[in-house]
Amino acid sequence: MKRAPLVLIILLFLINFSSCEKDDICVDGDTPLLIIGFYDIEDTTVFKPVPLLRVRSLDNQSLLNDNIAFGFSDRSTVADSIFIPLRIDNTTTAFEFIINSAGDDTMMEETGNTDNLSFTYSLGEQFVSRACGFVANYNELDTIRTVSAEDWIRRITILENTVTNNPTAIHVKIFH
Repeated sequence: MKRAPLVLIILLFLINFSSCEKDDICVDGDTPLLIIGFYDIEDTTVFKPVPLLRVRSLDNQSLLNDNIAFGFSDRSTVADSIFIPLRIDNTTTAFEFIINSAGDDTMMEETGNTDNLSFTYSLGEQFVSRACGFVANYNELDTIRTVSAEDWIRRITILENTVTNNPTAIHVKIFH
């Protein structure tokens, strides 16, 4: 009779700790960013800095200006490449790429040279882990832009038409 409370306590202790879940931490669960490299139109193997670059999403009018997340800050001179997010709720993402950006942000005036560029793709999901769940991958990447004589972007080449979490591969080359 004296053993019953002890056995009951041990049994409750075992049930309590056996129901705990393993702590899963998601390390590799980020949706990939599109990596764009800027190259010289004359010598296509050499990176060419982009002076005072501003990138604005045309979908929600937000500026991409987080140096850590995107590899550049607003109106900075970009030495070689940037990272931009693509939408996961649509198959097209549109941006304004503005070189030599200047103007009054409160009045929404922009004096730089603006080129509009849209990226089209199909969405794919990849299961990463139980902690991370699924991440989006972008397949069949393509670009759409209207060409004019004032464009600072002279040519675009897609190197990788599948965007996955490979932080060293440039997906798109922009020549200027």
